[in-house]
Amino acid sequence: MLRLIGYWDGPAAGPGWPDVRDFVDPGMTPERRRATVDYLRSGTPLAAAAGCSECRLCGARNACDELTDGVHFVWPGGLAHYVEAHDVALPDDVATVALAGPAGPVDVEELVRVMPDVDERWWRSLTGPGT
Repeated sequence: MLRLIGYWDGPAAGPGWPDVRDFVDPGMTPERRRATVDYLRSGTPLAAAAGCSECRLCGARNACDELTDGVHFVWPGGLAHYVEAHDVALPDDVATVALAGPAGPVDVEELVRVMPDVDERWWRSLTGPGT
């Protein structure tokens, strides 16, 4: 089952999403930050939205797509911005996958055809990177 990650509470969000401010960790190691950013940017586009999201921390216009590695996670295209620009540390489950290397190529047509359920409950249950 793919797990949804990187969706945050905000003015247009429905209830129950985590607060990104609880994930800010200026002590994150440079290795973890770089591996996470590289992994997130290496995802395969899965879906596109008509409008772009806005960063919950700085207000910058963020990405308009959703990416996946086809195996573990699905995330908004702007998630790398949070990690790189704001020291947002993602949970160890995500960092472990990221430290293993970039996401591999995904056959999106095949993934959509056999699309497994996407679990958003795990992400909604988090209150910070160590949870």
